[in-house]
Amino acid sequence: MSLQKKIIDRYRILFPKDNLRQISERTGIQLTRVYRLLNGKAMKTHEYEAIENVIKESIKVNPNYSRFENLFEQASETLTNHEIGEIADYIERKIENKKYARTYIYPVFEDAIIA
Repeated sequence: MSLQKKIIDRYRILFPKDNLRQISERTGIQLTRVYRLLNGKAMKTHEYEAIENVIKESIKVNPNYSRFENLFEQASETLTNHEIGEIADYIERKIENKKYARTYIYPVFEDAIIA
C-alpha cells in the first residue's frame, strides 16, 4: 500500500463524513486538488504535510493518545524487552482484528423469514 493511500485512509477513519469541501477547509488544499488526490493523483510534499498535520492535531485532542504516549515512555524505562514484546504482540493483534472487522462483509440471507 502506498504512503498516499495510507494517509488518505487514516484521514477517512478520523473524518469519515467529510466531503471534498470540508477536507479542503481542514487541510488548506484547493477543492479541485482534493478531488484529484482522492482519485489517485500523486500527492505533493506540502499536501502530505497538510493532511498529516490535521491527523496529528485530531489525535492529540484525544486524551487517550497522551495517556498512551506517557505509558509508552514509562514502559520503555521500566519493562524488560520480553515484556515490551508481549505488549507489542497484543497491539499487533488488536490492529489486525480491527482491519479484519472493517473488511468483513455480513452475509445477506434473502430466504430468511422475519417473524
